[in-house]
Amino acid sequence: MATGRLSSRGKSLRDGLQDDAKAAQQQIDELREEIAALTSLLARDASEGAGKVKSKVRAAGARARDAAEDLKGRAEDDFSDLISAGEDFLSDLQKRYQDSGQRLCETVRERPLATLGLAAAAGFLLASLWRR
Repeated sequence: MATGRLSSRGKSLRDGLQDDAKAAQQQIDELREEIAALTSLLARDASEGAGKVKSKVRAAGARARDAAEDLKGRAEDDFSDLISAGEDFLSDLQKRYQDSGQRLCETVRERPLATLGLAAAAGFLLASLWRR
């Protein structure tokens, strides 16, 4: 049951990272369109509006830097969440492994003859499989 929650958590993190990547690509495409528009504006108004175009280019650059910083922060957060989910999953597996080992030792102590019989049966089964 815990594995299902962890895998769904990992899937939602992967989906979130994919959504962020799509959003980043969309922002990059929009920025390219803005830069192309600014370039044509600069060519058309080079003689009279050089100062205005310069400020627009600076604003577009500032928006691009802000978008990149925002995307970087979100990616770092998502990566941290993914690492945390992995650590939780590993911790859960380690606890289960320890619990299984303890239960096995308790069963061997409580039922030594049954354990011996089970080991003998497993040995016969493996021997018969190897003969074939």
